[in-house]
Amino acid sequence: MKCIRGCVAIVIWISLALFVSACSNGFDFRFLETVPSPPQQPPVVPAQPSAVPAVDSSTPGRVRTEIIKWFSRAGYQSIQVEALAEHAGIESGFRPCASNGSGLRYTFQWSGARLRRLDEFAGVHGKCPSLDKQLAFANNELRNEPNYSCFWRATTKSAALLALRRGFGRGRC
Repeated sequence: MKCIRGCVAIVIWISLALFVSACSNGFDFRFLETVPSPPQQPPVVPAQPSAVPAVDSSTPGRVRTEIIKWFSRAGYQSIQVEALAEHAGIESGFRPCASNGSGLRYTFQWSGARLRRLDEFAGVHGKCPSLDKQLAFANNELRNEPNYSCFWRATTKSAALLALRRGFGRGRC
């Protein structure tokens, strides 16, 4: 009986040693996977309250920096942060209270129903919302509207920017 227990223990230790050895030699166990992993979902991160101090709208460089800081703190990937900053530059020249005279307003040039929702969200009654409120609203749109799914699937800055150019303006991918 002692011999059988000893042999079983030896077999277990040898199996364990071979397994650990295979792991340390970079053995690829991916062939064992049978189910592909689900697509990456955007992390659910609440908007950062008062994350951006009041920003002088005459300093585009500072506005750009604050946009980058805000979305980075909110958990966005660097390619997404860069795309959002570039999109803000294209839309408003980093001017939080920009208005083009045809109904497009603020950092991301909202209009129509989206502009009304921003006004309600920020509680500003038709006045220019703070940059912080605008970024929180953009975050809310991106995270809660399924029409922005292409932004979350983008793997490069240019693809994320293209998704914003298509999606932010018309709300679809």
